[in-house]
Amino acid sequence: MSRKSNQKKKKAAKQVEFAKLDHKVAAMWTRVSSEKQEQNNCSLETQAKVCREYAERNGIAIKRCFGGTHESAKKMGAEFKKMIDAVTRDKEINVILVYSYDRFSRTGAEASMLKALLKSKGVYVVSATQPVDPDSASGDFMEDVLLLFSKFDNTIRKDKCVGGMKECLRRGEWFNAAPFGYDHYKKDKHHYLKVNWKGELLRKAFRWKADEGLSNPEICDRLKALGLEIDRKKLSYIFMNPIYCGYIRHNLLDEGELVKGNHEPIVDEETFKRINNMSKAGYEHKEVTESYPLKRHVRCADCGGYLTGYVVKSRGKEYYKCNKIGCKNNQSVTKMHNKYIGLLDSYGIPKEFHGILKKVLMELFKGCHESRMEMTSTLNKKKTEVENKIKNVQYRFGVGEIGEEVYNVTMSKLKDEQSEITQQLESITENLSNKKRYIDVVILMCCKLGSLWNEGDFHLRQNLQKLVFPDGVLFDKKIDGYRTENENAVFAIFRRFSDTYKNNKGTADSLLSLFVGVARLERATACTPCKNASQLHHTPIALAAAKIRMFFELMFTFRKKSYLCTE
Repeated sequence: MSRKSNQKKKKAAKQVEFAKLDHKVAAMWTRVSSEKQEQNNCSLETQAKVCREYAERNGIAIKRCFGGTHESAKKMGAEFKKMIDAVTRDKEINVILVYSYDRFSRTGAEASMLKALLKSKGVYVVSATQPVDPDSASGDFMEDVLLLFSKFDNTIRKDKCVGGMKECLRRGEWFNAAPFGYDHYKKDKHHYLKVNWKGELLRKAFRWKADEGLSNPEICDRLKALGLEIDRKKLSYIFMNPIYCGYIRHNLLDEGELVKGNHEPIVDEETFKRINNMSKAGYEHKEVTESYPLKRHVRCADCGGYLTGYVVKSRGKEYYKCNKIGCKNNQSVTKMHNKYIGLLDSYGIPKEFHGILKKVLMELFKGCHESRMEMTSTLNKKKTEVENKIKNVQYRFGVGEIGEEVYNVTMSKLKDEQSEITQQLESITENLSNKKRYIDVVILMCCKLGSLWNEGDFHLRQNLQKLVFPDGVLFDKKIDGYRTENENAVFAIFRRFSDTYKNNKGTADSLLSLFVGVARLERATACTPCKNASQLHHTPIALAAAKIRMFFELMFTFRKKSYLCTE
């Protein structure tokens, strides 16, 4: 009973009216929201000076000072919490002295509750510039009004600020931190974005995705070889972000609203849409199932659903099936694969046309070669830098500037970096001097697509499927075979070559001229700085040329197979 009685007396002793406090001991709290506010409004020094003068006039001893930093009052920040915790622990402090109530908090009702809690513990919040009587009901009410008004003022300013930000966005100006690949700067109250060196590499990434159908991990590896490290999740977000094709999307705008930006796009709209349609088609599916390479590539002609694989364990047989409810399109894996091989073989090129095709591919080969040489040059430069660092570390260790532990850790890291660069160089610096031999291999690939697919692993098959049929194929039960809606433009010409030759429909000079156009257009697009280059780059023939280039990329994977080296 005596302990409870003492606690009640102690509590009662703390709840003395402010005017009757014998010794007023304060914790001074000063703050501004930002450096800009400090320069344009009431500085921290001014707040502290006014508080000290008020304390001296009213007999208040300042024991501790808190804040003195940039911290928002819209919520309890770290410094504010630190101050509240210290005040409630210190039995001597009975006043929190502030310049004005909006310096204490701008949280409105939440601030009033905190003030009441402190008051119940014998601690009063006192403003040096807004004197009220904390002991009277009207004074307590006025304190609450001032705290609520602080929140109201903050809300009004927020509305004005948000309105200005929306107007800025609708003018096509991006005011936030610059997106990856851009630099942000402000001039005459307007915001601008400028493509930096990372953005220039992202241009290549978009082209690799659209024209060559590379996966995100493969693109990340290429970018790393050129000096830009980026993870595949971030790259995936970039591919889906419309700001890179010139449009602004922001959570301050209405749902689904896109605004045409004033900044330079990294990729054109057509390519951006094509990339995102490819992603929706399921080509980024990561699960590897060796037995079912056609899943999420073949669609049901009846309902449009993708076919997936399953096995009947009792019979030991594997099947593809459409997962749409009510659709009974089930086909054996053996039949589906054999028919797919036949479909690929239909794109073979008669030997009579190999000569002219070799000339065209020789021209297109130059572009692939230049791309690889650029990556090789960058890697060699990085390799030289690492080798120089290794020599420098060895020298510093030899003369005693660094210890053995630092030497071992540094050398281990540099050796790993050197080994990684060497592996990347080995993967791309193939001997490209014998152009004719490589062209022969590519021609042989075109004539043996069915064999390539049949004898390849899961990833090789997937690459070939994406190359020949970017949007996949349909399986029609009625004709018991495949239907193609969108085939690679190059292979479409191959098929026309083959059909013309087989059906003896005369010469194929007109078809050959198309291929000559491919080579000329590719060279003009890549090398000629003209106003119409962007339009040329998206013509069907130019896209076909880009797809032929993918042959050369795949060639470095396929060329080691023995059956490609002999006819």
